[in-house]
Amino acid sequence: MRALKAGTAVLLFMTFTLAACTRDEKPHRPAADEVQRRDQALVAVVQCLVDHGGIPDAHLRDQPWLVRDKVRGSAELVEWLSVHRDTVYEGKTLQVWEDEATAGWPGWRCPL
Repeated sequence: MRALKAGTAVLLFMTFTLAACTRDEKPHRPAADEVQRRDQALVAVVQCLVDHGGIPDAHLRDQPWLVRDKVRGSAELVEWLSVHRDTVYEGKTLQVWEDEATAGWPGWRCPL
């Protein structure tokens, strides 16, 4: 009986300790939210650069994600990004543009 009380006391202590440790923590954002945020930021960045002539026509020619000068999020856009990640557009690499937009999302606005 004594062992049972001691075990119960330890279990209660651990439960309260865990509750106290996690009570003030902010909930973690699911990875899917981060991916969606980055995707939206990427579309906004590329649209900004397209709108202001910041990407040479040769880099845009025949891209399926560009329809009537409107950027559409797609796997092809992500693939294009991976090829052009280190390319400098308007003074910054595309990766830097994307990182800045993602960090400021959803409040990021085209600075051009």
